Amino acid sequence: MKIAVVGGFGVAETMVVASAPEAGETVSGGRFSSGPGGKGSNQAVQISRLGTPSLLVTAVGNDAYAKVGRDLWAIEGVDESAVVTVDAPTMIGFIIVDQEGENRIALAPGALDAIDSASIEPSMAAILECDMVVVSWELSPSIGHDIIRRAKAAGLTTVCNTAPAVEIPDDVLECLDYVIPNEGEASTIANLKGWPTDSLDSIAAAFKNSGARNVIITLGSDGVLLMSEDETIRIPAVPARKVVDTTGAGDSFVGSFAHAIARGSEVKEAVRFAATAASIAVESLEVIPSLPTIQDVERRLQEVA
Repeated sequence: MKIAVVGGFGVAETMVVASAPEAGETVSGGRFSSGPGGKGSNQAVQISRLGTPSLLVTAVGNDAYAKVGRDLWAIEGVDESAVVTVDAPTMIGFIIVDQEGENRIALAPGALDAIDSASIEPSMAAILECDMVVVSWELSPSIGHDIIRRAKAAGLTTVCNTAPAVEIPDDVLECLDYVIPNEGEASTIANLKGWPTDSLDSIAAAFKNSGARNVIITLGSDGVLLMSEDETIRIPAVPARKVVDTTGAGDSFVGSFAHAIARGSEVKEAVRFAATAASIAVESLEVIPSLPTIQDVERRLQEVA
């Protein structure tokens, strides 16, 4: 069992402040940290940390930030053989986290904008040898579209984390076993597609009517709206002991969900597992240190049972 993860890697420069500055305002007293990030890398690390092998498909530059990634993947056991090195800087993100744990992020994609489908072609055999592919849109969406189409044709389970929110072609939606937007992304995609936006249920139904087999809209502390092949339900959030930093929660959810599905869980069980992992991820500062192990998640599941 192996999961290919298609997405970004970058280094996050994080500042924790009492309150985020308004335009033209300077705030002091912050705490600074720097560490690896990027949705694809985060999700691959989360999958690997839970005990399922992962293959990361991303792009980096030939710089010190790329070494941060390669050192991380070696420690975490992530297969980096599909990572492409290009003549552009590795992605960097600037993150401001306020005292409520809410974050604001600005990205310079760099290497992620410097590759196309031809750059990925040498890795396609390795991708299609996996059992599942998880795709977000940090690389050019056309790369993700191509990989999803080919993965579905090859019989892989397909998962799409729709971040950042872009319009998804109908034939790609038809290839998706699981689509996972958050509430804002779901609304943005619905507007781009011209779907009804009167309720989240209407948006989820539009995803389904366009071919996606299972729709999972994450709602933060309000839980998850799941529209599966069998039912539509709201699954409550798993309470965190304390919200410190929400930056990695979505990636923890997606990676943990993919792991659970790959291990044979039913979709409701997988959502509950992923929500539990995400509740742990918000309790620590920075993404990588906050991603839970399988022991962490199992312990929390017992506590909230």
